[in-house]
Amino acid sequence: MPGLKPLLRRGMVLALLMAPAALPAAVEITGLSRNLERLVLSAIRLDEEPCSSPEWRVRRLYREAIDDIREVLSVRGFYDVEIERSLRFEPGCWQARFHVMPGEAVLLREISVGVSGEAGQDSVFQGILGRNPLQPGAALDHEIYESYKRRFSDAATQRGYFDGRFTANRIDVYPEEGAADILLQYDSGARYVFGDITWEQEVVSERLIRRFQNFEAGTPYNAARIGDLFAALFETGYFDVVDIRSDPDSERLEVPVRVILTPAPARNWTAGLGYGTDTGPLLLSRYLNRRRNLQGHQLELSASLSPVISETGAVYRLPLNDPRAEWLSFSAGYKIEQPDNIRSELVELGARAVVRRPRGWLETRFIDFRYEDFRIGTDAGVSRLLTPGVNWVHKTAGAPLRPQRAHRVSFQVSGTGEFLGSSSQYLQTEAFGRIIRPLWRGARVLARAEAGFTAKDEFRSLPFSVRFFAGGDYSVRGYDYKTLGPVDENGDVIGGSYKLVTSIEIDQLVSQNWAVAAFVDSGNAFDDFDRIRLKTGAGAGVRWISPIGPVRLDVGFPLSSSARDNWRIHVTLGPDL
Repeated sequence: MPGLKPLLRRGMVLALLMAPAALPAAVEITGLSRNLERLVLSAIRLDEEPCSSPEWRVRRLYREAIDDIREVLSVRGFYDVEIERSLRFEPGCWQARFHVMPGEAVLLREISVGVSGEAGQDSVFQGILGRNPLQPGAALDHEIYESYKRRFSDAATQRGYFDGRFTANRIDVYPEEGAADILLQYDSGARYVFGDITWEQEVVSERLIRRFQNFEAGTPYNAARIGDLFAALFETGYFDVVDIRSDPDSERLEVPVRVILTPAPARNWTAGLGYGTDTGPLLLSRYLNRRRNLQGHQLELSASLSPVISETGAVYRLPLNDPRAEWLSFSAGYKIEQPDNIRSELVELGARAVVRRPRGWLETRFIDFRYEDFRIGTDAGVSRLLTPGVNWVHKTAGAPLRPQRAHRVSFQVSGTGEFLGSSSQYLQTEAFGRIIRPLWRGARVLARAEAGFTAKDEFRSLPFSVRFFAGGDYSVRGYDYKTLGPVDENGDVIGGSYKLVTSIEIDQLVSQNWAVAAFVDSGNAFDDFDRIRLKTGAGAGVRWISPIGPVRLDVGFPLSSSARDNWRIHVTLGPDL
């Protein structure tokens, strides 16, 4: 019977459609705000039971749900709770409903919080007292109370009050009055001091290792100092393992510190392939000797080859008084750069000294000798410049791969003249700023601004490396690398004496390691402030937060009328700062 199978299939489908649908197991909460409803559901064990659970278990958890609900709401200050409930066993599953009437939250009335012991004069504890979230008239919230308590004990651990304890820790609740009183008293006891500091290592000289030490025996204990020391030692690359042990001695009221260091391999070779839309495909190689001798000297050799920029260089570094940040370095390099109508062949020798300044600033004093053979449009020449200068940088230290709140600010002044034997004379200042701030959940705003100013005798004598250009991956996206700036009579970009670039970008996480972004960049290089013509690019992209740093893929569209039909892909790799 050829028509039997289709009839059977239709009959089975009809039977399935007519069969009553099995209801999923569900716990329904009504009468509460969404926030309280989520908290209650997360605490009710019944909500985790599947339809297949035996009836006796469902009924037991249904009875226990009353206590679960009351306990959760009491944490939020609701003590006069009434609950109406029902439980039904439908075919294939069960349904539980709870209508909760929380009543009025208990309000805080009398608040007494104090600190005794040596921490009573500690500015950190004074700050905790001054930022007390427990205020009369606010609803009682046990989570806020417990969180506030932890701030005292955490500060005590960080600041060396290892004998600290709460002498009073009480919440008196009066449900019939709708009020609660809090008494919280913390006795810190004495503050411990750093004890003897011992070093166990044969990696670098004792004279050098002692310069990393940022505290002395007998000074008040501060755990942040230990953290800073660990980070400083690890970041040098000298050590493979940094083990710092600090166990309080309650008899002497001190914390001896024992530092055990294991050497890292001194030499490191790396080679690889890369790609950047400014440079095209890249062939990279690097040799680093992190520890040439016991004094901690370092040698770095590097080379890169690409269609646009090829360079090789050597840097020799010596640690100074504070090896965590202060270095003296000597460098030599050779670089060929040839974007579009430009070719520059540069030989450079330099010396730099980095020193700390107050309020977290780093100052770099430098002097460079540059010999450059260049051709820029119709300008060509050979330049010899001996250029001293100084640079100041302030940035967020230890920023993660995707920082939520960070900044980097830098200023630089450099210049030269014929009195130094240079073939040109000029004075140049540059400023750069980048700030990152959180927006809503998973979103950030990244703002960037940079400016440059050159005072000179004759612009055409300035080599390519001193002129300002705009456009490219790290400038105005949507435009090719260094294609923005004044042009000559043939329409070739020759660079300018001044530069102004701004950018704003918003990125949004869409998963743990991926984000999407939108941006607007604007800027240009120019020769006359009265004739500034800013070029603007806008676009969107994706971000991969990889283990070695963010990888960015952007599509930028130039908004100028002459380039409206063009677009550019920009690929970059590196930290946000």
